[in-house]
Order: sequence, then C-alpha cells, then structure tokens
Amino acid sequence: MTAGRPTRYAPEHAETARLYYESGMTDQQVANLLRIHLATLYRWRELHPEFAEAAQAGKDDADARVQFAMYRRATGYDYRETKTFLPLGAKAPVEVEVTRHVPADPRVGMQWLRIRRAGQWREAPETPENFDLAERLGEALANVAAAEEESRRAALGEEHDA
Repeated sequence: MTAGRPTRYAPEHAETARLYYESGMTDQQVANLLRIHLATLYRWRELHPEFAEAAQAGKDDADARVQFAMYRRATGYDYRETKTFLPLGAKAPVEVEVTRHVPADPRVGMQWLRIRRAGQWREAPETPENFDLAERLGEALANVAAAEEESRRAALGEEHDA
C-alpha cells in the first residue's frame, strides 16, 4: 500500500450508506453526507466489500419500494382513512372509517409494460422505412399553394359576382 493520508473509512459507514441509499439518495448525495469526495465513495466500494454490499442493498430496497408503488398506481388500490364529521346539532365530532379507492392510472400501466415487456409494448416508430422528408414537404407546400390559389379564386369570384 502506498503512503499517504490514512483512510477515513470505518465499518459503520457501510450501514450509514445503506440507510442513505435506502431513502433514495444518489451517489453524490451519499458522498456529501459522509463528507467525502465522490471518487472516495467509489474507491470505498472497490476496497471494502461490506460497503459495496450495503450500498447495493440500500439501492435495491429503494428500487423495490418504487416498483411496488408504481405497480399499485398502475393497477389501482384501496386504502382506509378516518374522516371526522360534526353532524348538525351534535355536541361532539364523529369519527368514521371509510375506504377510499385510487383508480388505476393507464399511463403508469403503459410505462410499466414498456419497461417490463419492451418487445410487446414498445411504441412503434411512426415513420415507415421508405419515408422521404423532402418529398413529404414538397407535397405539403403544393397543397398549401393549391389552397391559397383556390382561396384567391374564390375571393375574386365573389368580387366579380357582386
């Protein structure tokens, strides 16, 4: 090992990093909270397997929570909540437990399927292989010119009829 500044790494950094990653933080944010440079964070992952494992475990936990939340949002879900009412003439509020329903969000479902089943749900390109932009622009300009000419003739025709 080369001479230099002694490492600030301590085994408790692994658990701290795991908790930071579990809360969804990025590498840069974790490095900032540990008060180290980003390159040092990467070096610690290479040199200390327990640090690398803890970091990956935290990231995996965060990803799993997001995946579960995305799945629930894509399929819809129910939840319970307590509502407090003060009925007319009552002296005390009344608490009632109600079930709320969050409907499925088709946009989230499509995103989920594009990621999980990309081969089946990827959006097809809109342009065919034989698409020629210059040709299409020429056709569009010709259509605009024809419409303008027709509009001009119609305007002239109305003036002559009057």
